[in-house]
Amino acid sequence: MSMNDGLRLIDPLAYSEKGYPHEEWTQLRRDAPVHYFEPPGWPAYWAITKHADIIEVSKQPDVFLNGPGMTITRSEGETEEERATREQIKTIINMDPPEHRKYRAVATPFFTPRAIGQVEPLVNETARKLVDGLGREGECDFITEIASIHPLKVIARLLGVPEADEPFILKLTNELFGAEDPEFQRSPDRMEGIRKLFMDFWGYFGEIIADRRARPTDDLASLFANAKIDGEPMGELETLGYFLIAFTAGHETTRGSIGGGMHALIENPDQLRWWKENPELTPVAIDEIVRYVTPVNHMMRTAARDYTLNGQTIREGQHLVLFYASANRDEEVFPDGEVLRLDRKPNPHLGFGIGEHFCLGAHLARKTSGTIFRELTSRLEFVELAGRPLRTASNLVPGLKHLPIRYRLTEGA
Repeated sequence: MSMNDGLRLIDPLAYSEKGYPHEEWTQLRRDAPVHYFEPPGWPAYWAITKHADIIEVSKQPDVFLNGPGMTITRSEGETEEERATREQIKTIINMDPPEHRKYRAVATPFFTPRAIGQVEPLVNETARKLVDGLGREGECDFITEIASIHPLKVIARLLGVPEADEPFILKLTNELFGAEDPEFQRSPDRMEGIRKLFMDFWGYFGEIIADRRARPTDDLASLFANAKIDGEPMGELETLGYFLIAFTAGHETTRGSIGGGMHALIENPDQLRWWKENPELTPVAIDEIVRYVTPVNHMMRTAARDYTLNGQTIREGQHLVLFYASANRDEEVFPDGEVLRLDRKPNPHLGFGIGEHFCLGAHLARKTSGTIFRELTSRLEFVELAGRPLRTASNLVPGLKHLPIRYRLTEGA
């Protein structure tokens, strides 16, 4: 292998400077689909790049655990205080069976296709207002004016968070997922930035939790604040963890699909025309956007015991990094995976994961993304890049943070 230490696959700055490492993943899928790397300053890990292997790992949550860590992060220079802060976060993504299933059940009824269908008027209204706000023609940063704002407004309304607080929530989200990005870092001192970020997060949502317990309503915040596990109130860290998931994972991944999807459509104008002519196939198109863009690049698992995967022996305690973006271009599943084809069907992509930890908000993400694209594709007469796209320095959600575009729209219906 020419990738000596596997650093290119996990270095946040490499993603911001060079984008997704598709060339390296292609080589790994061909020559070493389960490959062990020991990058300097990072934990050693097995790179899992094939579609079938990721499914095999994901469907055995008792063998491959989330609890020790859901993503790969730097090990060099991490203090005990930093580690303790990181390990305090209690979200369903960090949980393993049987605990995970109990906590996931808290929100599952809210995110079913039928339940999400009830919020369609809200999603439609938000999309229409945002596109109308662009005006007939001009230039904008598509990420900061559309892709970031649409999912943020939807989640905020569902949770009952005041519209005036949305910029604050967006700031927290950018700082959490862009912790290695100079544009979003609070302080050169990493520990100080992390501490301040979580103090703001716990302080803000702690007040919301207290309010909903005293005065419950029918919003999602009340559901989280008053949830019970085994007949007892859900713990404080777990309750805060649900807000963290809703406002960060729920927002950031959808932003990635919308922003990356628009960039892909600009690069593939024939597909933009197809979508404009076939608006009824938006659900099919959205799944292809998610496959092609793959907003969540990876998740990590830790082996609970020795296991043989695709001919390689994984030892107990070793980490596996599941590269979904690689699996979504696996030649054995997607022979033309490097091509954006909005009519692709079937489309067994892993953009929302698979198995025990399949994305809880997948239906909402599809609805939110589909609505904004349906509004845009029906009205776009012209769109092109107006500057260089910039990508977030992140190995988890390395989506675009800036996408300058020039456009012309028809009047809204």
